[in-house]
Amino acid sequence: MPIEEEPLTPIVSLDLRHINAVIAEDEGDLIMLVDDGEVMIEFTSGVGGSWEQAIIGAQRVASTTLQYAASIRHRPRPL
Repeated sequence: MPIEEEPLTPIVSLDLRHINAVIAEDEGDLIMLVDDGEVMIEFTSGVGGSWEQAIIGAQRVASTTLQYAASIRHRPRPL
């Protein structure tokens, strides 16, 4: 099932210089917690749907994160 792509609007910002990411368990479900010391985001597999959909979502986050890292690696460093 294709995902409808709507414009994204941020509601929080995380400072990548202070990122901490862990995998934890909450009431038997695996979750991924990402925080920068001020804001924490919880990634879950959701209540409904299939594991395949959750895996695809996690892979989408991972591949976009790698693309972002590659993009900022090749930019001039701020003074």
